[in-house]
Amino acid sequence: MPVGRLGMNTDEGPYVVPMNYLYADESIYLHSGLEGRKMDILRDNPRVCFLVDEPGPQVTWDQGCGISQIYESVVCFGTAEVVEDDEEKRRILEQMIRKFDPSNYSKPMEEKGIINTAVVKIHVDWMTSKANRISSRHKILPNRFLTSLPGQ
Repeated sequence: MPVGRLGMNTDEGPYVVPMNYLYADESIYLHSGLEGRKMDILRDNPRVCFLVDEPGPQVTWDQGCGISQIYESVVCFGTAEVVEDDEEKRRILEQMIRKFDPSNYSKPMEEKGIINTAVVKIHVDWMTSKANRISSRHKILPNRFLTSLPGQ
């Protein structure tokens, strides 16, 4: 689940953006540019939610309308803060690099990269999760994303 969705609240209504993230130390970390709409919103209202989901195939089965989606999801609710400490920023950014590109992580980050990057920490107050996992009662449907079935 490499991408999550950050939900924020504005005077105009909800604002949701996809984000790479790191879950560490019971918090969610995001990286961003220093300026922009997202950062402005977080400064005005740090209450957020963060959704991570892992969609699976569409399936048929013998309940409801006869078709369903396989998935797992977690929604976290909490408060966002901008990390100001450069050493904490460096530690989190290096962990993110290792998460997303472990084969290319070999040199230390340049200081200007740390200075010019915002790191946002979400303190998770509570979370919910839900899943619809595949079972023997399901038949996988081919679609434009899944052109061949596993094992075929």
